[in-house]
Amino acid sequence: MNSNKLLLDLGGTNLRIGFGDQDSLSIDQISKIKISKDNEIISIIKSELCNKEVDEIIFSAAGPKKGNSILMTNRSLTLDGSELSKALNVRGCYMLNDWESIGYCLPLLQDDDLHQIKSGTRNTSQTSLAVGPGTGLGFSILRYINEVPYVFATELGNAKSFNQYLFKIFGLEESDNFSVLESFISGTGIGKIYAARSGQEKSPEAIVDSYNSDELSTEILNSFGKALGRILADLSLTSMSTGGIYFAGSLMRALNELEVMKYLTKEYDDHNSSHHQEILNNIPMNLITKQHTPLYGNLNYSIVRRLHE
Repeated sequence: MNSNKLLLDLGGTNLRIGFGDQDSLSIDQISKIKISKDNEIISIIKSELCNKEVDEIIFSAAGPKKGNSILMTNRSLTLDGSELSKALNVRGCYMLNDWESIGYCLPLLQDDDLHQIKSGTRNTSQTSLAVGPGTGLGFSILRYINEVPYVFATELGNAKSFNQYLFKIFGLEESDNFSVLESFISGTGIGKIYAARSGQEKSPEAIVDSYNSDELSTEILNSFGKALGRILADLSLTSMSTGGIYFAGSLMRALNELEVMKYLTKEYDDHNSSHHQEILNNIPMNLITKQHTPLYGNLNYSIVRRLHE
């Protein structure tokens, strides 16, 4: 069987492409192409297929997955694996949610692919959480069943059960503008909270940049850290994610440079039960620094999906 896999990751602006080798777990010819129109995608992929013989495609994109198709949230586009495999004349095209692909990358990460935020016992064969507040809130769970990794993409960003706590910690009046978790816990949410509190528009990037110089920015970001810490603690105990928590995305990279992470880890470790506090204290948190994590997750999935069958 051909070990070369065409790996694709489509975002709201760019299509990232690479050719993965299952035997060496390596990816070469990585490129990024700006997609102006959705109808360009097929022709671009066909052009890439001329560069190397492959037998299957692993394709990740942002959006809920149903069967082998993705309804994208950042494009008016549905990607169907069966239709794509026919159009591209390959044996199979397998679709992954973008955070599903990041989850499948976790078992490949080495210590030098990570920046430690909170110490603990990192165990790559135990349940782990991948999380990234960006435009929305990405979240997936890596769990091992009979020593085989399975990743479960979630719609955590659309949960509502934390709303009352979040209205309180951010000092907000209840509003339909804040209806689900990612209305608060995301880059977009940070901007919305600042506007609701001040009546002024300010981008998430500007809010982060004005930490310590703008009192409201500082308050919102520190509260963001506390809120995310508490939510992750609850999710860790719910899933017993003793393998660790892994952050991805530009917002978490920026927050890692601020005291916000001190508030996050302190809130995470705080529990009135000494037994459960010990569990939380032993769960590490790391920031993923490895480049092209969705592509590597796609490559790993091309291997482990056969173990699922």
